Amino acid sequence: MMAAIGFNLTASAQKAINSVHFYDVKNAALEKTYIASIKEINAIMIEIGFPNNYYTYMKVNESDTTSTYRSCTIGHWTSEQAYNAIHDNAKYKAWGAKNKDNNGVFITGQLYRKFYAAD
Repeated sequence: MMAAIGFNLTASAQKAINSVHFYDVKNAALEKTYIASIKEINAIMIEIGFPNNYYTYMKVNESDTTSTYRSCTIGHWTSEQAYNAIHDNAKYKAWGAKNKDNNGVFITGQLYRKFYAAD
């Protein structure tokens, strides 16, 4: 039984994907609004039945001398199917439309990658 549980956990981990958006934040006010929108979409994902899928906002330490891509948003997705279902959901699309002006600042000039488990 323990082997079956271990196999299921490994299989689930191998299906999981992460989307990573690297960008620069223009100012603290935009950052605050963006963080609020991330919290909002995370709540929406729970509401539509995807509680284990969410976004995390991160940034480099103030002392880091990197001049570009100092912030990132990581999307944590349990599978490609969950990713597609969430992004196709009407509530997700409505959130995107509502936050287009603010969040578009981060999308412009971003570096985007989708990562899959390597093993």
